[in-house]
Amino acid sequence: MSTRHLLSLPIVMMLFTASIIAGRGAPGEGGVQFATTLSSDMTVLVGEQVCFTLTARDENGNVIRSWDQIGSPTTITLMNSTANTDTSTMSWSADPDDYSWAIVTHNGVELTKISDNEWSIPETYFVLGEATVCLINTKAEVDVYLDISPKFANLNQVTDKITFVADEITNYLVDLTSAVANEDAVYLLRPYEIIVAPRDRYLNISDQQIVTKFSARWPGEFDPHQPGLADIFAGEVFIQGLTNYLLASRIEREKPTEPQLVVAYNPTNTNIRGQTDPYEVLSHAPNPFSLLLPENHAVLDLTLSSALVDFTWERPNPPDPYWDIQVSRFNQVFVSDAIEYTWVIVDSISLTRAQRILSNNNGLEPKIMLSHGQLWSIIRTMFGSPAVIHGSCLWYVTATDGLYTTSSDPTPGHYISILADLISNVQSSPVPTEVSLAQNYPNPFNPSTSITFTTTRRGPVRLSVFDLLGKEVTKIVSNVLDAGTHTVNYSPSTVRSGVYIYRLEAEGKVLSRRMVVTK
Repeated sequence: MSTRHLLSLPIVMMLFTASIIAGRGAPGEGGVQFATTLSSDMTVLVGEQVCFTLTARDENGNVIRSWDQIGSPTTITLMNSTANTDTSTMSWSADPDDYSWAIVTHNGVELTKISDNEWSIPETYFVLGEATVCLINTKAEVDVYLDISPKFANLNQVTDKITFVADEITNYLVDLTSAVANEDAVYLLRPYEIIVAPRDRYLNISDQQIVTKFSARWPGEFDPHQPGLADIFAGEVFIQGLTNYLLASRIEREKPTEPQLVVAYNPTNTNIRGQTDPYEVLSHAPNPFSLLLPENHAVLDLTLSSALVDFTWERPNPPDPYWDIQVSRFNQVFVSDAIEYTWVIVDSISLTRAQRILSNNNGLEPKIMLSHGQLWSIIRTMFGSPAVIHGSCLWYVTATDGLYTTSSDPTPGHYISILADLISNVQSSPVPTEVSLAQNYPNPFNPSTSITFTTTRRGPVRLSVFDLLGKEVTKIVSNVLDAGTHTVNYSPSTVRSGVYIYRLEAEGKVLSRRMVVTK
């Protein structure tokens, strides 16, 4: 340890005259004890010396004045201190090496070290049977004491217990709770934690209250409006002990762009300050994923309205970079982005006429199940003709975390051909004799359902959804349709769970049924 730490520290001498009689032993045997104290436990500032007198005594309790000639080395062990076993890698920030240490000295020189917390004092250091040793401990700890060996019965071979308390505040710990392992980084518009604590020169966290202000490399890039976020740049605050704040950044700061940092300082003494290591603010678009089935250039032969087709795609693990993130190191809760998938089908000629539907389970699952009737209705709507029996289409999927969107691989998607010969033949069977409205299927449903109705002649048709108060929430069909049986798909993305009324208006008639949306 460098001498600069030793020369500036006061010496507190603790000499005691009371003695304890040594136990019986072989002639000439004796050991070393601490001077017996009648004081209570001690409280000392870190970095100050606490000194103790060692005395060599024989079996009758008499001082062995010739211990320097006939004695043997004594081991002094530091107990209940982690100062010499703590390292910068165990601390919250990139503290310098040897920020925390403890030594035992004699005449201002450290004793020979045996291990991290053990020192040896030779018999030659004793003058007329006595020697003085001093302890310096720079870590704020409780119940620290020195212990002597070898052990002898009835000797006082431990010191009083000492409480080392933090010194005056000289700096701040300002540390980032990173969202990325082994790297200082957080995610755009997602909460992250800054830890702040006033510390002494040995980096012990102090309980003294200190007025504090914050700054940053770019203070205007923080979002103070999300619930639970702190607006630490608004003015002065009082810091006492360890404090944590949740922030969010609105601007990406990725390498090699100059990264962000946060600074804490005392406005009356700006030398008392600290800052985070520079950190990045990362984007977090959903991870890439590939389409699975139906495979590219597949042909779908629609044969029966109720038959089902599954469109499936990969779900990466994790599906998004912002996944299983522990925002605060003091709270064991892990959070993730909610990834929502949207299935898209578009005509492969113009690539402009498209239908978009949330995947199963309100967009959470990497699949969507559609009936032949729904697909046939989709291509008829997309191509703008009730007579279409063939569609050349392209399907793909988008994934979004609410901020970024990722499209599936391959680009632009999987080409499919949809043939509806048999379904169209069914529809060309005898014209229905009455207007009817069937119960939707499935019911209750999430995320989509099919509604079938019949008309007896070509004319305007309106199919709408109302809440129980009579307010229209969705218009499903508002068009001129030919006579026949019609099946439409309804995928509510904006309505809440509950009971709704769907109503058909055609040929001067109004028919209604109930359906239940579950989310």
